[in-house]
Amino acid sequence: MNEVLKTNGLKIGYKGKALMPAIDIALHKGEHVALVGANGSGKTTLFKTLTGNLRPIEGNIELCGKPLSDYTPNERAKLFSLVLTEKPDDLFLKVFDIVAAGRYPHSGLMAKLKDEDYEMIKAKLQVVGVYHLIDRDFVSLSDGEKQKVMIAKALVQDTPIIYMDEPTAFLDYPSKVELMQLIARLAKEEKKTILYSSHDLELLMKHAATMWVVAKGKPLVAGKPEALFEEGILTTYIGYHENH
Repeated sequence: MNEVLKTNGLKIGYKGKALMPAIDIALHKGEHVALVGANGSGKTTLFKTLTGNLRPIEGNIELCGKPLSDYTPNERAKLFSLVLTEKPDDLFLKVFDIVAAGRYPHSGLMAKLKDEDYEMIKAKLQVVGVYHLIDRDFVSLSDGEKQKVMIAKALVQDTPIIYMDEPTAFLDYPSKVELMQLIARLAKEEKKTILYSSHDLELLMKHAATMWVVAKGKPLVAGKPEALFEEGILTTYIGYHENH
C-alpha cells in the first residue's frame, strides 16, 4: 500500500510542552484507522497538528511524500477533507448546497459548477445512500442522514485523506453500525484513507480495522483492536474492560 501520510519524530502539544513522546506513524492508501483515547489524551491536538492548524513542537509531517508545511492552504484542501461534529444550521440550505460546497478547492467559491461537478455530487450522494434527499432542507434530516451528507461533501472534495471527528457521536446504535460499515466501504471501494476519532470502544472492537491509541504522557500505540486489548493497552491507556 502507498503511504499517504507519515510522521517523523512528531511531538504535539502547546507552548513547547509535548503531550506524549515523539510519534512515528504512517497512513496508507485505502486504510481506515480509529483514533481512541480518553478526554484530554491528545486526540484533538493530534488532529489539529495533522491538518496544519497547530504547529508541531518538533518533527515533521509528510503528505503524499512532501512536508505538510510546504503546501498552500488550497493545496491542502485537495489533499484532505474534514468531517466535523459541528453541522451547518442554516435553515435555507438544501442537501445539494451542502455537498456542492465540497467542490470549492477545485472550482473556487464563486465559480459556476460544471457538468462533471453535478455528476460527482449525484454520484457521491448515491455512494453514501442519501441521493433521494438531494432536494431536502438539511436541517430537516435525522442525525444519521446529516452525517452521511457531510461524508458525501468530503467525498466530493475528492481528497485522498478524510479526517473524521467523532463521526458516530449523537447517532443511535443502528446508525453507528451503519456508519462504521460505510467507513470501511469507502476505504476499500473509494480507496480513501480515513482517520477518525471515536469513544465507542465496544463498536470499534467489532468494526475497526486498526486503532491508534493515545494517552497523555504515553507513546502512541497502533494495532488491531483485539491485539491491543489482549496486550493490555486498552486497559492501561483507557481503562477499557471487555464485556462478556
